[in-house]
Amino acid sequence: MSEIVWYGAFSYYCGRCTIAVSVFVDELIKAWPTLNERATFLIKRDLDKAFADDDEARKNGDSYKRLGWDCDREQWDRVRKLYEY
Repeated sequence: MSEIVWYGAFSYYCGRCTIAVSVFVDELIKAWPTLNERATFLIKRDLDKAFADDDEARKNGDSYKRLGWDCDREQWDRVRKLYEY
């Protein structure tokens, strides 16, 4: 898939509360080594922002969480582990 398709799909799934998040994350992890630098930059940037927003919402006890339910957040953490050192 092209950079724009991966980024668009990421943008769509990030924040969803559905089993489809897990399926998308599995595919993203498989494709990660083949993604170009621009695609990984955009996903990292937006995922890091989503985690910061989600952390703040959880700290404040908000009902809306940027990364969805706990199980969805766990899936996104799998992606973040691809680039955190």
